[in-house]
Amino acid sequence: MKPKTDPIERRLRVFCDAGLIPTLPTAWQIQQGELEMLPYVISTDATMEERYVGALLGHPWLRQPLIASQVGRDHFRTGSGLECRLESVCAHLHFTFHQGMPVFDLQLVQTHPDGLTRLRRQTEELIENRSAWAKRRNRLVGLILPRAAEYYADFLGPEGTIARAERFEYPSATEAGVAFPDEFFSLVGFINHCATLSSERPAWPQLPAHVLGLLGRRFREGKRFGWFQPHEAQ
Repeated sequence: MKPKTDPIERRLRVFCDAGLIPTLPTAWQIQQGELEMLPYVISTDATMEERYVGALLGHPWLRQPLIASQVGRDHFRTGSGLECRLESVCAHLHFTFHQGMPVFDLQLVQTHPDGLTRLRRQTEELIENRSAWAKRRNRLVGLILPRAAEYYADFLGPEGTIARAERFEYPSATEAGVAFPDEFFSLVGFINHCATLSSERPAWPQLPAHVLGLLGRRFREGKRFGWFQPHEAQ
């Protein structure tokens, strides 16, 4: 009888084999990382909002219900994303503009069997806009994201983000020009960050303060939620 493989190890094996994840964190370490990352995930980067200008449902409060209807319940997951279905991540990538290379999501796709191949196939189908599925999805995307085909084109080709992901050519947040902590910009960075967190769960009396400390990191850095920040010209 073969020993059971840890589900975290199974999903992340592609990066472990590539030498990008030297030590796998425990479930508790990942939970702590998810709490620390949460305020960054639920806030949008104000500089991205320019890309939605002109769309009927481009405002974040208007586009979220449409995106949720296409991504499904995985849209509301705010953790590592390892529990999300491949189709959900692909839909998220197609409906949500990402400034720079969408490293975290592409790495999530890469943890699924043939994930990047399936994402490429769907993206090509959207650009061709021939099938009934592609025409329907493009109509919906057009409600929130103008010139979506330009965004999709960045995924394809020898130097597209999918091909670069296959070669493990992932930039850091700084290299991608994104104002986001490196440890939350990529799945690999997130997992490696989690492995540095405490492996011991605090006793129940200390647990609430510990959780609040993790959640408060973004605010200790002086950052507000992007949706409520006035736009500043770059």
